[in-house]
Amino acid sequence: MTQALLGIAANSDGADIAVEWDSSNPGSAPESVRFEFKGSDAEPLGKAAVRLAEDKSSRMVTIIGRVHLLAKKDVGSPGVFGVEALTSGPVRKVRVRLADEEDYHEAIRAHEEDLALQVSGKLEKEGNLSWLYNATVIRTMGHVDEYRRPQSVRNVSAGQINLFDDEASQAPQITRQSSGPPQGNVVDG
Repeated sequence: MTQALLGIAANSDGADIAVEWDSSNPGSAPESVRFEFKGSDAEPLGKAAVRLAEDKSSRMVTIIGRVHLLAKKDVGSPGVFGVEALTSGPVRKVRVRLADEEDYHEAIRAHEEDLALQVSGKLEKEGNLSWLYNATVIRTMGHVDEYRRPQSVRNVSAGQINLFDDEASQAPQITRQSSGPPQGNVVDG
């Protein structure tokens, strides 16, 4: 709802919105409320949208994933990196704010060598982003291919080709009869 209001207010000269509340009491008339938004309301509406989307619950979690983002704002700071989870868990992608600078070097190594990383920290949601705060690298695991998320099972009926199967990488052999007079021609394609 806040995103819709933000869209109405942003870059506008103003917008009037009237809302009629349906009363459950049959004897009373519906109550009408009017709201007016200006372009200057966009910033506070944006902040409200982020705040309302925040998940107030935080918990300690451990994630095994692939490092996909590295960022270090200040010299000597622990740095931040992004992890894409390779196993099932509470989130698919998370930003990691480390407690220790040495762990950042381990994240760099994992990124360069395509190694899975096991990290633990306090999971919090800020807007659309999930964060691990005060996180530590537990250990560097094996190659990321060993930890890929299981793909969804695709049902393939008889006569269909499973395009997502590793064994289906070879081109299928298709045979059909010629549309001309019966000569027994078979076309391989």
